[in-house]
Amino acid sequence: MRICSGFYRWSQHYGWHFLTERIDEVAAGLARAGYAYFEGLLDPLEGEGDWSRSWQTALNRHGVRLAGAYVHALLHEPNTQAQSIEMIVARARLLRPMGAEFINANPQPIGARKTDRMLEVQAEGYARLGAALRKEGLRLVVHHHLPELAENGRELRHLLGNTDPKDVGLTVDADWMCRGGQDAKAWIREYASRLEIVELRSSSLGIWDETLGGGDPDCRELAQVLAEVSFDGWLMVELAREEGTPHTVDLVRAHARSLEYVRDVFGGHGHMIA
Repeated sequence: MRICSGFYRWSQHYGWHFLTERIDEVAAGLARAGYAYFEGLLDPLEGEGDWSRSWQTALNRHGVRLAGAYVHALLHEPNTQAQSIEMIVARARLLRPMGAEFINANPQPIGARKTDRMLEVQAEGYARLGAALRKEGLRLVVHHHLPELAENGRELRHLLGNTDPKDVGLTVDADWMCRGGQDAKAWIREYASRLEIVELRSSSLGIWDETLGGGDPDCRELAQVLAEVSFDGWLMVELAREEGTPHTVDLVRAHARSLEYVRDVFGGHGHMIA
């Protein structure tokens, strides 16, 4: 297993231009916190201007490698699906020189229940996108938040049940699973063969913690299940703040403590973490 930092807490701290205006500070902070890998955000990677080169320069300067990038994938509408796939693939090509391995794509939410037809179109789109990204040397992985977990994971289960594992892998966000009334351990066991990423974040009394450890879900139980299924993918530290989240340490220290915790908990079950 390898550990990377997710982008979200960094974006909360530095703002949504964190990959352009503040990338050197982000890369330096990641390095100080001990991270060798980082998940970026695909949307700001459009074009090939000076800023994208400066991003790669900053990561190289601080010894941080891009693990992959996150994107919202608008694939449930037949009239715009081809354009969405083309846009994602074009942006994803910029990642390969930075060492990226995956695109972590969350189905675009619509604020309502998607129809069965929308889900069919969406699955077709993920299959096509996954095949196109494979040609670029990248792995498509489906991400989820709460909407995809409604009705016992109706949308997420449909997508996984109607795509080929060679085209579409799975991210399990253990915190969203917990908040959505799902058992992350059960999902890990059921979809172990296509599990690529496990995102780690904890909550106490329903509020996001400042660092990993001590809250829900139980990371030690997750570590045991991952050992049972011989998981050898990515562990992603995806910290986040909301109203009520404590603020006792700075951003870098919060990530450093979380990294130490992951190494302690997940490194004790027979897995090599680099």
